[in-house]
Amino acid sequence: MPSPARTHLESRLQDFDELIAARDLVCPDGRGRGRDAQGAAILRSSVVLLSAAFEAYVEEVYDAAVDLVFTQVSQGERNTLKNDTSGKLNNASTAKVNRLFFNLGIPWIMKHRRVRWQKFSNASVQKELDRIVKARNEVAHGESPYLRKATLLRWKGVIQRLADRLDEVVADHVHARTTVRPW
Repeated sequence: MPSPARTHLESRLQDFDELIAARDLVCPDGRGRGRDAQGAAILRSSVVLLSAAFEAYVEEVYDAAVDLVFTQVSQGERNTLKNDTSGKLNNASTAKVNRLFFNLGIPWIMKHRRVRWQKFSNASVQKELDRIVKARNEVAHGESPYLRKATLLRWKGVIQRLADRLDEVVADHVHARTTVRPW
């Protein structure tokens, strides 16, 4: 069973899908090289939305785990921890995700042996996540990276699989700390 954060990620990714569908209306397949340039603004918007959806997922799964693991402290203290950590994430790069989950007791979560899948090593997962964040940052800061629809669809798949793996790692950690499987 996925975490509520993972379920919410799928809802957020529907907005990404809507942008890709809009791009297809503007630039139907089969129009040649010029089609990427014609729908470039939509593709740039899509990478920002994809990155934001993953960032929201990371914050949400972290916050849920904080509430489950640190039950011995008050809700106010947990809220302060969340505000000081996930509340200041600002782009879910590999390094920032690692730093965030250190606070929960999961050091280097992005290097965890389960953060990989067939034909996609852990190093590849980290590299792809950082490419997504880099493209997002370029768009957000006024640059125009060349993005292809196929790349964005592949990145969406990476985000979905990565969220699945992070859900497992966080659930295992919560279970080990509390003896209750959260999701």
